[in-house]
Amino acid sequence: MNSPEKPSSGKEMQPEELGVWRSLSSEATFRLGEALGRRLKPSQGLGLAGELGAGKTVFVRGLAKGMQVEAPEEVRSPTWMLMVEHPGPLPLLHMDAYFSGRGEDFLADGGEAYLQEGGVLAVEWADRLAWDLPEDFLQVHIDHESPETRRIQLCGQPEVWAACLEGLAEGLDEIAVIIQNG
Repeated sequence: MNSPEKPSSGKEMQPEELGVWRSLSSEATFRLGEALGRRLKPSQGLGLAGELGAGKTVFVRGLAKGMQVEAPEEVRSPTWMLMVEHPGPLPLLHMDAYFSGRGEDFLADGGEAYLQEGGVLAVEWADRLAWDLPEDFLQVHIDHESPETRRIQLCGQPEVWAACLEGLAEGLDEIAVIIQNG
């Protein structure tokens, strides 16, 4: 099966590191996601990568709360489903790409149209997709530093994300800003 090709805008942009944070607990990872969720706009997307148990779903659950979706506490990893839609003022479309072929299934089922309808798409295991995420997606890399501590790196296009991320972790206990560009 051929991998779908992403439409080209004529200019290829590489994502830049926009910031790195250290989370000292899963609650802090949740709260950083929540802070970002309050700042998201319709049709934005995030690709999350990290080892099993790194905190991708915890971060997405925080996004859901910040976006005011209905029952954010019910956000679970959608591993066995193609995608789960969480309704709210700004709907959250939560996809898991752990199994191969998920990206192709998403596109075949009209996934790009979902983005045009004004929701936010969060793709866990985005690094496993056979196709590239759209250039304007925010890339979230979560890595274990210790059993409780996580390194959270956000990469994307500064012209799209810098204003959204400015001061993101201000006032959050147990989140240390390591690097924040922009």
